[in-house]
Amino acid sequence: MTLAAIAIDDDTSGLHFEEGIIGVPEARHFQLLARPDSPVRVLCSTDLPGFNLPVVDPTLVDPDYRPEFSQRVADALGFDETSELLILAVATIEAEGPMANLRAPIVINVARRCGAQVILDDRRLPLRARLVAETV
Repeated sequence: MTLAAIAIDDDTSGLHFEEGIIGVPEARHFQLLARPDSPVRVLCSTDLPGFNLPVVDPTLVDPDYRPEFSQRVADALGFDETSELLILAVATIEAEGPMANLRAPIVINVARRCGAQVILDDRRLPLRARLVAETV
C-alpha cells in the first residue's frame, strides 16, 4: 500500500464509511474539505449536519508514522499492498495546544472512496500527540 499524496477534497461523490465513525455510527457519508493555507482538513458529515471532524496528516506529529492494519481492515476497505491510502488523524484543540490521535486514524481507500476509523493495537501510539506549532 502507498500513502496517498493526492487530494480528494471537495469532490461531490464524497466518502462512504460503512460503520460510521467511532461513537457516531450514523455518520456514514462525508466530504473532505481543505483550505490551501492550512494543514487542517475537515471531514464533514453529510448525514448529520454540523458533525465535523478536524483531521491532519499524522506525519505532522510523527514523520515515521506507518500504521499496520489487520487483514480484517484491509478486507473491509478493499485494499492491498498496491492500493493508495489516505491516512488522517483526528485533531483536537486542548489547553496544552493542538493534539492528534495517532492510535485511532481515519483510513481512506482513495480509489474506492471508502473509509473507516480504525483502533490500532499498538499501545505505543498516543491518543494525544502534540502537533508541531509551525504546522498548525
